[in-house]
Amino acid sequence: MFDYDHFEVGKNYGSDSFTVDRERIDKWLAVYPDDDNGDLMPPGMTAMIQIQCYMARITPRPKGNVHGSQVFELRRLPKLGETLTTDAVCTHKEIRKGRKWVETTFTTRDDRGDVVFTGIMTTLVAA
Repeated sequence: MFDYDHFEVGKNYGSDSFTVDRERIDKWLAVYPDDDNGDLMPPGMTAMIQIQCYMARITPRPKGNVHGSQVFELRRLPKLGETLTTDAVCTHKEIRKGRKWVETTFTTRDDRGDVVFTGIMTTLVAA
């Protein structure tokens, strides 16, 4: 169970892959039609990719966790057909005012290993 004590600062909890395909882009555009970038992935999909990695790699989780914040650094937008790999690393944890906070850093790379975007998600861990 990924409770607060389970997280280790510096530990890589594994990776998840995501292929930027037309079907996924079209599903995104059905909700956010103004995000159309032709053959480039819409920027908002960065959050979806990192949440997918979190849900696949940081599991099982206790009920009641709260998503506190998420920030991104976008180096470039991935192209249609690219396969991306995202790693999830615990980079910080602390107890503030009795609340257990965990910071997870995600690094997303293309098939050559070049960083495409990074993100940091801060979570209030329930247990």
